[in-house]
Amino acid sequence: MTGSPLISRPAAPASPNASVLAGDGWWPDIDCTAMRDALRIGETVTHARLMGALENAFIDVTDDLADWRAGWEQAGHATLDAVRPGPKVNGKARLAVLFTNAVRYGAAAELADHTTDMSATATDETRAEAKRASACDYEARRLSAVRTILGVTRVAVELI
Repeated sequence: MTGSPLISRPAAPASPNASVLAGDGWWPDIDCTAMRDALRIGETVTHARLMGALENAFIDVTDDLADWRAGWEQAGHATLDAVRPGPKVNGKARLAVLFTNAVRYGAAAELADHTTDMSATATDETRAEAKRASACDYEARRLSAVRTILGVTRVAVELI
């Protein structure tokens, strides 16, 4: 049977069902569809681009936390969930939520920074500037989540 122009079919999912960026067992997995939903990343971002951005963000965040992780592993903690397992957030360990957000925000910053319009009109330049501002905001949120995990302040002030 041929399709009709009046019949609407749902769009194919932007990422395959149950696709995740796999952690290493200590760090949790990052669900691609949950990230798309949480940060309103549409179908214009292909699954391959999303995975690339998530991989880069995962590397950045885990590099930022490498010494911190080593200390907790040396203390006998086999997973992130075992570290400070205090109150849960929506049934999830607080540190896992912070880590997931840090990776998501890092990936979103990369996507926003590298997804600009090709047109040279003034309107499109304004939109590109807004995307660059979003990238900076996402990067600030990534850094805030990492610093919360580390237990350090979020503001650095230098007196002149």
